[in-house]
Amino acid sequence: MSVLIRKNRRGQRAFCLFFIALLFFGVTNVQAETIPSLEGGAAWINSPPLSRKDLQGKVVLVDFWEYTCVNCVRTFPFLKKMYREYASRGLVIIGIHTPEFTFGRIRSNVESAVHRFGLVYPVVMDNQMVLWDRFHNHYWPAEFLFDRSGTLQYHSIGEGDYAGMEGQIRLALGLPAKIGSPEEDDASFPEGMTPELYAGASRGETGGGVPLDASGNKEKFTRAEMRPDRLNLSGDWVIHDEYIRPSGMDAGNPPEIHLPYHAAGVHVVLRPRPGTSGKVLVFLDGKPVSRKVAGEDIRYDSSGKSYIQAGEARMYNLTRGQPFGGYLLKLAFLDRGPSVYSFTFDPK
Repeated sequence: MSVLIRKNRRGQRAFCLFFIALLFFGVTNVQAETIPSLEGGAAWINSPPLSRKDLQGKVVLVDFWEYTCVNCVRTFPFLKKMYREYASRGLVIIGIHTPEFTFGRIRSNVESAVHRFGLVYPVVMDNQMVLWDRFHNHYWPAEFLFDRSGTLQYHSIGEGDYAGMEGQIRLALGLPAKIGSPEEDDASFPEGMTPELYAGASRGETGGGVPLDASGNKEKFTRAEMRPDRLNLSGDWVIHDEYIRPSGMDAGNPPEIHLPYHAAGVHVVLRPRPGTSGKVLVFLDGKPVSRKVAGEDIRYDSSGKSYIQAGEARMYNLTRGQPFGGYLLKLAFLDRGPSVYSFTFDPK
């Protein structure tokens, strides 16, 4: 039995891990050749728990995702299209939500994300990474396609190659290949694009490249040399493993994040804190964000200032549709919240 493994253009880290494991252990030990058990999830959404018996005779596409992962979010239009077109022909899509942050283990947060993204197929919460390990997965997003016998037919890492994936789905369903040229799905990432940036002590660092202090400590940052593609902090902050949060409101040195980035759009993951407004002012190149490139979560007050209102723990879209290039983002915090987890970027 041969398995087609596709490394998409946003899956280099996962593919390297897979290839190293392949050299040492072979295919059987790296990933299951038959669909693993789905038992062990914390909860199911949109469906009762599904077993391998329930899936007998079905073509099953398993999608590992995380609701604050922008790469995962960009795959949803394709997955929803596949569900609409092929569910009646025997395709079952199962989303396995394996959280990156602690708040992703809360069912109401995941249910809110499922509703917000319009996902109607079954989703299982993998809070303890039981299914992640059982599938020998290493990355978000990742797809595993199993044929009607439960045998792994196709494994895809990262974004892109949607035409190729649909071709494999049709093959597994016993449908003829589509006639005509498939639509291009350009998932390339321009050279020099800012990588994902984390804010917490476990993976974050200051603008100068120095790791943040131990979790739970307070730190005071002063405005210094601006470093590109890094979180340049000013003001008083409390540093935790997963996130940072403002800790004081010094009028002469207020809590701010300055981020010189290279991309066509930017997102931030925030979690509101009880007793705070959740409001954060947003500036692009020293001015309010232009309505032409404002992200879907940007609002404007009566004076024209642009801001976001963090009402739940999720990813917030700040800018989109910018010509790819260099920009300066500033977030100005008005009180001791919300907490900041990470920043991700769009190529176009």
